[in-house]
Amino acid sequence: MTAQDPYQPHLQPPQAPMNQPQMQPAPPGPPVYGYPQQPYPQVPAFYPAHPYWAAPAPVMIDGFPIVQPRLKPIPSGPAIGSLVAGIGAVLGAFPGLLFAAVSPLAGLTFFMSAGLFGLGSLFLAIYARRQIRTAQGGVSGRGLALTGLIIAIVALVFAGLVGLIALLTTI
Repeated sequence: MTAQDPYQPHLQPPQAPMNQPQMQPAPPGPPVYGYPQQPYPQVPAFYPAHPYWAAPAPVMIDGFPIVQPRLKPIPSGPAIGSLVAGIGAVLGAFPGLLFAAVSPLAGLTFFMSAGLFGLGSLFLAIYARRQIRTAQGGVSGRGLALTGLIIAIVALVFAGLVGLIALLTTI
């Protein structure tokens, strides 16, 4: 018995013995593996609206239109911060109105805290309003920003009164 070299192309593959039946080649077509494949369910053309999504909006990215779902707008962080800082400024200015007449140093302390919180609230409200305007519906909180702006102005007026009372009592 001679060994055949599998790497020589001129040699023919070994033949099956004569007493065994020859296997027929597989019919042409895609191979079938495993279980027969079921057809995929048909996708409806329009999905029902989800509570957090609206109709998809086409967006151009690098010149190609891409459809992205519109998500529920998130509240603006600076708008919330403006409202909180404005409330803190007003709450700091009211005791300052009482203490400024008694102790000018305490009045100036409350004037400084109310003034700093009021300025911070004012800047945050202006930034939040700009952020909401340029976000094209992605950020909400326009009412929060407006309320923070109004409260900041009121707090700065109260802080000015506290400072004025504290200065008049030192004279």
